[in-house]
Amino acid sequence: MQLYQLKGISTIPGRYSSNLSFVAYLLLVLLASYPAVSVAVNFTQCLENVMTCANGSDPSIQACAFLNISNVTAFSLLRTSNGNPILTTDTATALSYHGCYNHCGKGQEPFSWSVFSQEYSQWLLPYLALLSQLPFGAPRRMDNFMSVILTLGSPTLAGYSLYLTVLNARWVNDKLFSGIDYPSSTVRLSVVRTLSGLQQVPLRVHPGRSARFESLVIHPDNDNWWITLAEELNYSHTWSIASATSIAWVVIAYLLTVADSLSNVANSINSNGQGTGSVWLWLLPIVIGWLVLSPKCDYDRVHDAYRRANRQVFAADSRDATAAPIQVTYNFGLTISSSPDWKLYGRNITSPDESRIPPVFNYARTLSWSRTVYLTSLSYRAAWRKSSWHRVGVDGNRIPRNVSNDIPRESRLGNRDQVVDYCQPDHHEYPGINVLWPRGVVFNMIVASLMSLQLQWGTTIAAILAAWFTPTIGLGCRSMAYLIYGLLSTTVWVLLLLSSVLGYYAHYLVEDLPVPDLESDEQPTSPASITGHGFAFQSGGGGSPAIPLHRFPSPHVGTPLDTDEPASITTIKYFHTGLRHAQTIARVSDWLRWIGKFFAIVNAVGIITNSVFQYSGMYDNCYCDSSIFKWGISFAFNVISPMQSDIDLAHSAWIGALALGLTCSAFFVGSIYLIRDSLPL
Repeated sequence: MQLYQLKGISTIPGRYSSNLSFVAYLLLVLLASYPAVSVAVNFTQCLENVMTCANGSDPSIQACAFLNISNVTAFSLLRTSNGNPILTTDTATALSYHGCYNHCGKGQEPFSWSVFSQEYSQWLLPYLALLSQLPFGAPRRMDNFMSVILTLGSPTLAGYSLYLTVLNARWVNDKLFSGIDYPSSTVRLSVVRTLSGLQQVPLRVHPGRSARFESLVIHPDNDNWWITLAEELNYSHTWSIASATSIAWVVIAYLLTVADSLSNVANSINSNGQGTGSVWLWLLPIVIGWLVLSPKCDYDRVHDAYRRANRQVFAADSRDATAAPIQVTYNFGLTISSSPDWKLYGRNITSPDESRIPPVFNYARTLSWSRTVYLTSLSYRAAWRKSSWHRVGVDGNRIPRNVSNDIPRESRLGNRDQVVDYCQPDHHEYPGINVLWPRGVVFNMIVASLMSLQLQWGTTIAAILAAWFTPTIGLGCRSMAYLIYGLLSTTVWVLLLLSSVLGYYAHYLVEDLPVPDLESDEQPTSPASITGHGFAFQSGGGGSPAIPLHRFPSPHVGTPLDTDEPASITTIKYFHTGLRHAQTIARVSDWLRWIGKFFAIVNAVGIITNSVFQYSGMYDNCYCDSSIFKWGISFAFNVISPMQSDIDLAHSAWIGALALGLTCSAFFVGSIYLIRDSLPL
């Protein structure tokens, strides 16, 4: 029907070697799915025919006959670059959407393998290769695969996890353990390094009557445990020849490609990769940030380090202070793996993502990790205050002063009750402690959110601007795809963040429930002493009474229930009611996590598909080139032959988009380098 239809245009799927085989496979599927035979449209020839018909000269008779329209109708279809009706055909650079669709065809521009391969290799391939430099380390390939999907599907989440990891390490060093040199500055540094390095595991401490955790804090024979673990964790996934080469390749390729595209704006203006180059720019600061931080995410090495440190771990004796410490075969005081917990999840973690070691999953660990670290700091600060301020040892005797200010060994010896009491914060020094939401955690989450959002939307808006000001000006398929990518990325981050908060709430709500004892009429026992996740009340010894560490309102030890019913019946009712509430919250958390991951998968596939469509010319059709979403069907138009002023505007917009994307990326990386000096490295 149309004079300008071409047949036989096909794509040739190519195979390339990549460190990430799933990306290569995905691209092959996309290329293979491209129609083997497609109807191609020559829009330039179509515009010339409509202009010829509109001129009313002798050649117009044949053109009008072919188009089956009159020259008056043809004249009404022509538009200027601004979408206005023309006064003369000399100013015609565009067609109305209906004119383009009805008289040029429904297909797209002919596929050009040379254009596709050039744009793909220059704009997309370096970023796909850079994915191999992301930190993985999980024992299961599916966890590593999902970490890539989450990173691609939600750069907001990836940036959030990265920046929060940096802020958490600074929080431990500068806030929680600031001024604490118990029992010595060397041990203090090892403790801080160990806690900061274990952000990629479900870290838990278990204070309680067994004094396993308190012995790690107090007993001098356990100093070597902290030092050994810190040294074993002191390996780095940092700059290597491979990573430096990959990053240099991306930077050099990006700069050269940008320079080339800016010097040839008119050539392949619609298939140009300026937009895709900007929308992928976030990956560079994410990879650099992880290399700078060097997270401890090698599952085997982390657990081997933990096992080697546990070869020499001791617990205080329950009899008297002079007895030798007991060497234990397993360290129940501080654990880094999930363990059975029959109450809610079947494990002592807030969600399955908490046990997945790739650092992109740090979003799921930060609340429980912060609580664990905060509890540890309270024990160390309590011991430091009693030894430095009150000069009282574990056994209650005065501590002699020495030149080094290190605590003498004999002042750190005691039985279990004395060791536990020594780690309890005094009530008058800590009038109200909330271990569920430690001070500074929410602030770190807010800052990490803002930094990740500026990185996500700085690069996304840069891509949108590059596509928006490329003729036809306005919101079209390309810019809409970038907008959807940014929105879905943010949505995934919001859903997974809410899931982590609700999972954390549900888990510790169940932990705080009183456990029913059907064989006794005694008062319900605080779960802090059962599950070992909180401080018990001080039952004896000198000093101020220990403070209850508040989580959620529930009966604590020694708090009578306000009811006339038997204690055991009331406890059972309270337990089951609270358990149902917690399980409901946990189900909501699970659903949010599943929905968020589904959107992440869709978004990861979508951004790669969008790039392939961009380079292959799939968007070069009447609908996408007319910026329908801005102008609407009735007023939309397709700029086919842009004027020099249109090209100059696109050139300026591309430069502005480039500056915006690079500025946001540099700000993200630069702030990490500034914070790095305060990290316990």
